[in-house]
Amino acid sequence: MLELSTVVKRSSQQVACNLNDEVALLHLDSALYFGLQGVGALIWTGLEEPRSIDDICNDILREYDVAPADCRTDVMKFLTSLQDAGLIETVG
Repeated sequence: MLELSTVVKRSSQQVACNLNDEVALLHLDSALYFGLQGVGALIWTGLEEPRSIDDICNDILREYDVAPADCRTDVMKFLTSLQDAGLIETVG
C-alpha cells in the first residue's frame, strides 16, 4: 500500500522515451505499451531518481492550480496503477 512517505522509483522492467509531448513506456515482461501525457508525463519525468510520493505531489502543486487533497488522491491512484502495471516499485 502506498503512502505519502513511500519512496518510489522506475522499475528496471521497463523502457521509456519521449515522443513530442508524450512519454511512451514499454513493460519488458508483458510487452504492454503505455502513453503518458500532461501530469502523468511530469510525474514520470520526476521519477528519474527515487522520490517520495509527497515530493511528487509538491512538484505538481507548484505547477498546477489544484487542491492539495485532490492532488494527493489523484497521484496515489496514478502511482498505484503504475505499480500494478509493474512500471514502478517501492524503495526500501
